[in-house]
Amino acid sequence: MFGKAKNKAENTEMTETKPKKEKTPMDKEKKKKIRRRVIAGVLAALVVAFFVRNSLVAKNTAPMVTTVAASVGDVEQILSTGGTVKSDETLTYFAPVSVKVGKVNVSTGDTVKKGDVILTFDEKALSEEKQEAEYKMASNEGGYESSVHKNNEYIADLSEANRNLPVLEQQIADNEKLLDELNKKIEEKKAGWSYNGTNLDVSVLEWQSIISQDEEAIADLKEKEAEGELSDYDEDEIKEMYNEAEIKLANDREILLNLQIQAQYNGYEVQNNKEVRELERQAKDVEELIASYKEYKSEMKSQKASSEDGVLDAGGKAKLEADTALEKLTNQEKLDAIAEVENGLKADFAGVVTEMEAVAGQPPTESGKLVTIESVEKVYVRLSVSKYDLEKIAVGQKADVDIAGKTYEGTVSKIDGMATQNNSGAMVVGVNVNIDNPDENIFLGVEARVYVHMAKAEGVVTVPLEVINSDRDGDFVYVEENGVVAKKRITAGIASDSMSEVKEGLSEGDNVIMANGMEFEEGTAVTAMPMPQ
Repeated sequence: MFGKAKNKAENTEMTETKPKKEKTPMDKEKKKKIRRRVIAGVLAALVVAFFVRNSLVAKNTAPMVTTVAASVGDVEQILSTGGTVKSDETLTYFAPVSVKVGKVNVSTGDTVKKGDVILTFDEKALSEEKQEAEYKMASNEGGYESSVHKNNEYIADLSEANRNLPVLEQQIADNEKLLDELNKKIEEKKAGWSYNGTNLDVSVLEWQSIISQDEEAIADLKEKEAEGELSDYDEDEIKEMYNEAEIKLANDREILLNLQIQAQYNGYEVQNNKEVRELERQAKDVEELIASYKEYKSEMKSQKASSEDGVLDAGGKAKLEADTALEKLTNQEKLDAIAEVENGLKADFAGVVTEMEAVAGQPPTESGKLVTIESVEKVYVRLSVSKYDLEKIAVGQKADVDIAGKTYEGTVSKIDGMATQNNSGAMVVGVNVNIDNPDENIFLGVEARVYVHMAKAEGVVTVPLEVINSDRDGDFVYVEENGVVAKKRITAGIASDSMSEVKEGLSEGDNVIMANGMEFEEGTAVTAMPMPQ
């Protein structure tokens, strides 16, 4: 009578019901209510299992089921996810001249306005550079440019290898940990089915023994009748004795048959369980990802070794710097660069200093990088959306963005045209949510909580997600009508984190059975136990 059914709640994307007033995450009371509902569902499943067991012995007892009434309310589908606050405009300033820095007016994390002087160059060094450049304009810099270019390539390759190797090490470690977790889950699942199979086999042997005893009892009754030991009983009493023994034998055989059927089902699940097969597929994908990371790590190690050999040593660097000083003095571009920074390096827009490599009293780094500024007037939150949410999100949808406890208005502004693989090996699509009302309280690089308002239905019939089941013909629910089970096909609409809209198939007040993965035969007599509201 009862079996397993696929619950649609397992395939529902992560969404949240929109708060009526403040756009905040699910409050504690709501979480407690959902937990109470889940606990009640588990208790209901135990009650159903208890009565199923008893029904094998007492056929006339109607099993008790937990029901919940379909109600009319509002459902809003909200994508709740995290992202990183980023700037939509970034500018890196490089040293236009190779003279030491005079004064640095800002540091990493400081805010600047358009036109603010970020740093100045040493006036004396700048003047000397300009004077020498005017005297030696004709100096040949061909060899210097070639050396610098080659050395910069080695430095860039070395920097890339040093930057990527720790990341690859972490990615390999994380995925190896994930692989261990997946393999552990696979073993646990298989062990569970094996344990169930052992218990069922033991039960089958026990009931086979009981049936043998039943058959021996009937044989013994026949033997006593043949030997005249039942002469004290009339014919009707003897028939009744035979009848009771045969009924017990029939009931015990039915229990044995049910146990054998369960054992066959358990054996099938051991070999074909979809969850285990999916876990094994995921484990294989992670193994392939680890192999690719290790291959790339090997390439980076080779690149690092060759780059370290190619970077100029102290003697070569000293010679190159001496030649560079002479060649830069002869370059007209350096004169123009000096003119650009004579009054200091100025910010092109308002923003935040995210990198500062310039040091007061020191010349710029060999790469020439001084400072990076990211705009705080054009900011967005970068999200990663799975394929399950991709079909529901669209450019133009409104969103609430929570940054450090303050809520901002947002709009979905961009959805990438291709998917990428995240650190867990899953394919995700990047989405930008513009912050429409940024202010001075926004911090770049911090985590933000984003609630994208995807769809809403008001005044509709709703039921808890966990009561909805699915098969090849679509969605359905079990309802209790006049003490018996009825199966109703439904058309589900949008869903929140706990409730689903029902467009067709149910009316307000219908008593929907909390099936908890069990199958019911239509017409089965049941005793309804309404779930407390």
